[in-house]
Amino acid sequence: MAFILAPVKLAIESSTNICSVSSFKNDHLINVIETKESKIHTKVLPVMIQTIMSDFKDYSKIDAFAVSIGPGSFTSLRISLSLVKGLAFGLRNNIIPIPTLESLNFAIDDKKEHYVILDSFKDKFFIQKFNGEDALDLPSIESIEELKKIKLKIYGYSKKKIEEIHLHKISPSSILIGEYAIKNKIKLSKQYDSEINPIYLSPNKYIKINDSKSR
Repeated sequence: MAFILAPVKLAIESSTNICSVSSFKNDHLINVIETKESKIHTKVLPVMIQTIMSDFKDYSKIDAFAVSIGPGSFTSLRISLSLVKGLAFGLRNNIIPIPTLESLNFAIDDKKEHYVILDSFKDKFFIQKFNGEDALDLPSIESIEELKKIKLKIYGYSKKKIEEIHLHKISPSSILIGEYAIKNKIKLSKQYDSEINPIYLSPNKYIKINDSKSR
């Protein structure tokens, strides 16, 4: 499938307790709505998207939806991606799937090797190694005990008590999703595709779940 140069219009982040939706016009941020209340994505995300879409008088002018695909809260990611797929199908426009840890790394001004993390279940974290802007491996899952052994800088977002780790905090945001998509739109943009799926991580495997087979 050929990539299409499409300016980002709506960006959605729902991989954690943070639920965020932004609008962009001519590659500039126009509006953002965000909540940090947990376990309400199902209720608030459709309303947030509808509100942000009102920034555009003509919905047909919405060229693309940039959406975080994880790793993160799998239920929340499926909700957001399902909404985006429905809207993109109806509007015949583009979806730009953004790996969550890559969007966080986009906010980091560190040219050296480092790690980016995000909360997973219990004492586990999603983790990925970067060298500047370049990912050095795929996302994986590590325990807090393994993170304590890391000597490189660790950036990311966590609600857990991890005083033993000096975490340079970066919060997930639809603004980061949108800005990352704008910078990388030639590489990332694709027409509506029902095979775009959230990233799911088992303890030792990097998996892209096929929604049609996981129900």
